[in-house]
This record gives sequence, C-alpha cells and structure tokens, in this order.
Amino acid sequence: MFTFFVIIHVLVCVSLILVVLLQSGRGGGLAGAFGGGGGSQTFFGGRGAATFLSKATAWLAIGFMVMSMLLAIMSSRVGGSSGGLLQERARRSAPLVLPPSTTSLNPAAALDSLDLLIPEAAISEPADTTGAAGGDGSD
Repeated sequence: MFTFFVIIHVLVCVSLILVVLLQSGRGGGLAGAFGGGGGSQTFFGGRGAATFLSKATAWLAIGFMVMSMLLAIMSSRVGGSSGGLLQERARRSAPLVLPPSTTSLNPAAALDSLDLLIPEAAISEPADTTGAAGGDGSD
C-alpha cells in the first residue's frame, strides 16, 4: 500500500513540474521553447490556456501537499521507532570492541620530546602592543 502511494506521489510531482514549466510567463515558458507558445493560445483559447494551467497547477499542488503528509504519517507508523536504515544496520552488526591500550600517555613527556625552537629574545622581551611604528603618538 505504501509503494502505491509513493508511485502516485512521484507521478503528481512529475506532472506538477511539467504543468509549471508549460505555463507561459514573461519569458514564454517551456511551451514557447518548442514552438508552442502561440499555438497553445489558439488551441485552448486566448485566456483558456492560462486558466486551465493555473487550475491544474493549483490542484496538483494540493495533491502534492496531501500526498506528502499522507506519506509522512504512513512512514512514521510503519517503521515505528526503529529509526533509519543506518541505525538498523548498526544494531544488526556486532559491537566493536577495541583492545586495551598497551602504552600510557604522559603529556609532559610528549611536549618535552618536541624540539620547539623559541628565540631567547621572544622569551625575555615583552611584545610591543602599541601598534604604531613610531610609537610617540605625534603626527
């Protein structure tokens, strides 16, 4: 039953896209690109094409919204609280057990082992925080 509604939803989506593209707006729409811009007005009547396509767009949009809500409700009831596909696969797979670590981490030893080259001038003299190259403030 769910698959049937998904197929209907896809058909409504494709139909809605086509009807919106066929409407002639300021640029003539997709109908004008295939040479049907003027011919559609004579086929449907001068104002009939816009009325028919506008009504079709409105009904397909309503159908799209109703089908979207229906599918959302159906999918939440069918699946229950089982979660998504990845959560389902994670539950089925064996739990990952890592072996215990054989080394101990000593942060002080790790920092001491790094050869940090810090100039003596940077350690002994404070940095100039005035931001001016001259430093006297007179202009």
